[in-house]
Amino acid sequence: MRTSLNLPARSGPAPKTLGQLPHSQLTQHGPDEIIDKLHAWCFALPNINNEASGISVPGSRALILQDGVPGNHASFMIGREFAHIHPKPDNGSMHLVLPAEVVPEIKSAGWGEDHYLVSQGQWPTGLVMIFSPRDEDELTVVKQIVARSYEFATGKQILD
Repeated sequence: MRTSLNLPARSGPAPKTLGQLPHSQLTQHGPDEIIDKLHAWCFALPNINNEASGISVPGSRALILQDGVPGNHASFMIGREFAHIHPKPDNGSMHLVLPAEVVPEIKSAGWGEDHYLVSQGQWPTGLVMIFSPRDEDELTVVKQIVARSYEFATGKQILD
């Protein structure tokens, strides 16, 4: 699996986030049509169920690896949930699990930050918030990051 995503830098300053639970993105949310495309793409991934998150705020939709499909236990937040998309007002930001070696690139390129629980030493490195995509170009990058999380969960690569 890939150890580098070769991410472009995200434009502008980082959005404001809530430095406590629930860990939320407060500014710079993507428009509904972009977030709808993110949902459609994520839930079209092979062997993924679209379910209510077992760990996030009400309304969050989780990417759940289907029962019977081999998965990497280290990639799951709860049950077989490896990612979830937040609802309004935190429209389109995500929490997902990545291999620890990918996290510095995500953060340095400005696409996300450690989950609050990671910053408090209560969760291992790899659980990150990915910021809401604001346009089609950012959606492409966020899909690349989600694809890496999917690969970590399943061992199967979906994008070149």
